[in-house]
Amino acid sequence: MRSPFSSPPSALLDHFRTALTSATSTSSSSAAAAFQIVHTIPTPSKPLPTPQTLHVLDSSFNPPTLAHQAIATSALSAPNIPSSQPKRLILLLATQNADKAPKPAAFEQRLAMMVVLAHDILAQVSSTNQEKEEKEAHAPALVVDVALTRHPFFVDKAAAIASHAPYLDPVTRMPPAQIHLLGFDSLVRLLDTKYYPPSHTLEPLEELFSRHRVRVTLRDDDKYGGREEQEKYVQALVEGAREGEGGKREWAERIELVAGGAEARGVSSTRVREVAVNGEWHRLEGLVSRKMEEWIEEQDLYRTTTASYSSTGYNGD
Repeated sequence: MRSPFSSPPSALLDHFRTALTSATSTSSSSAAAAFQIVHTIPTPSKPLPTPQTLHVLDSSFNPPTLAHQAIATSALSAPNIPSSQPKRLILLLATQNADKAPKPAAFEQRLAMMVVLAHDILAQVSSTNQEKEEKEAHAPALVVDVALTRHPFFVDKAAAIASHAPYLDPVTRMPPAQIHLLGFDSLVRLLDTKYYPPSHTLEPLEELFSRHRVRVTLRDDDKYGGREEQEKYVQALVEGAREGEGGKREWAERIELVAGGAEARGVSSTRVREVAVNGEWHRLEGLVSRKMEEWIEEQDLYRTTTASYSSTGYNGD
């Protein structure tokens, strides 16, 4: 395999362990704990321009799958989002999670796999923008930041990203708009009042929806019903059904629903772990990219742990 890493994998894993130590050993109020970029692809040769829009894919990446890749590339290829060149994507991993314990893959391994995912996304986006890149050869089509946060909830993550100095306009000091890329299951959790103690209302989401947007990929499984049932969930917000919980009708204007592609159908991190636990590497085809498959096999991931732990975490499978 042609390695996606500019340095040996062992060195990169050591780098990520150091970053994780910094993020988890400092005060929860510190900047490093709140939000920390640990790797940028491609490595910038000069200061990057301030992004107009940040796409944020927040997940447990345990491991990253073709579904993660499809969610990101679909959003980055959408024609109706204003964005300067290069586009900017954040792959975000939380060291604390509202629902999940940090297992089975170690965080440094997940960060390494996020780098593999970043290269896969970059390759796909670059191939679809080849003509434009030839005209603007001085700038990549996309820059991907692999980042850490201690925050388990979207509202706190969005605030931490918005205060990150390199993302601020150098003149106005205003942060860019954020588009959070979610699966429908994550939207349901985002709008679940149990995550907002002590009042257990949706009022904490006001700042998120007043400044940012969410792009939701519909699920194609029995758990959440078909497209019509999922659209009705958002329509209920439009009709005021969530007002008693603090939800606002106008928030629905900040929620974009998109169909999932055929390449993501039946794909989940849980399924990858179930296959990998028995070393059935050939069955990873169609679930993860070729480079991801080779990394999982070479690192012998998920072999010594059960693949049956819950995949219902707040920040996705």
